Amino acid sequence: MLNIYWEYAGTRYRSKFRALDAANGNYNGIKFSIHQSEDFDNYTWSIEPTPSLKELQKQRALQLRDSYPYLKLWFSGGADSTTVLNTFLDNKIHLDEICVYTYSFDNHQENNLGDYEVNTYTIPYLKKLQHYIPKTKIKVIDNGKDYYDKALSNDSWFFTKSTFSLRHTHLPKINGKNFCNILASSDPIVIVDKGKWYSEIWDQSEAEYGNIRNIELFFTSVDMPELHAKQCHIAKNYLIKNNMFDNDIKKVKELVVRGVVRDPPIAPEPTFLAKTMHTNETLFFLPKDWQQYKTASKEQKDRIKYLFKSTTLNGVTLPSLMSHYRGKQLYLGET
Repeated sequence: MLNIYWEYAGTRYRSKFRALDAANGNYNGIKFSIHQSEDFDNYTWSIEPTPSLKELQKQRALQLRDSYPYLKLWFSGGADSTTVLNTFLDNKIHLDEICVYTYSFDNHQENNLGDYEVNTYTIPYLKKLQHYIPKTKIKVIDNGKDYYDKALSNDSWFFTKSTFSLRHTHLPKINGKNFCNILASSDPIVIVDKGKWYSEIWDQSEAEYGNIRNIELFFTSVDMPELHAKQCHIAKNYLIKNNMFDNDIKKVKELVVRGVVRDPPIAPEPTFLAKTMHTNETLFFLPKDWQQYKTASKEQKDRIKYLFKSTTLNGVTLPSLMSHYRGKQLYLGET
């Protein structure tokens, strides 16, 4: 089960912003921890596992099925979660629940372009799929006006978070340990440095998971490092074959991870969302955040502007403090 935290001066924090606050300017003293395991750290990452990627994905699904009485897959319809869902379906491995979440400031999720893929593709697909998996519960969770009004009403909202996304991962709290939330992470990001290849795991993509219980990342886990290794070697081999040595992470994600390592998505991203960040009065909202922000009321927008521009740690605004921390660097061999 996933355990992530940021550590400063011997104290562990589940929120990056709380760690930044504790550091009081000594931000280089913060360490990010993920996948804590001697077996994971000592795994021979430079050797590509023999089984196929599909076989390792099947083994991972069976491993999770054998480990928990109740499995909840959080599904967006993107390439990552589609690959996970296909693994369970193709191998007839039961999922107890498939969950989808939507976001809206005005309770009109169907009109929020930030949820265009979910509304247009994901939810209709799951409705058709229900007939074939009647024993699997399919649930749509709407994070609407009441949720955001409550969240934005308190300055301490930021200190439950680790990113500035308005669409941060928010999973309902459930007591007990007999279930797990399956999330379709992590991307097999690989880089080359002086002829040596590495897989690096940073805190950007998993940053919001620190405060959530009972999480299993499907693709990267201390319980099956072979799956992460296989993905990384597929990505590395593709980059070598195509002479892609510029460490362009965006290209790695779009061309290699989404195009080679993952299955085609149920919900392809529309072109109007594949744009750069919006940087005017909303600071640096990503496209989906920006589409959602446009539906907010004047009161909500004013509150967002205040929080995003005025929240400080030790007199410094949070956007000025944002930095990323590497949790793992795994050696994949030489070119």
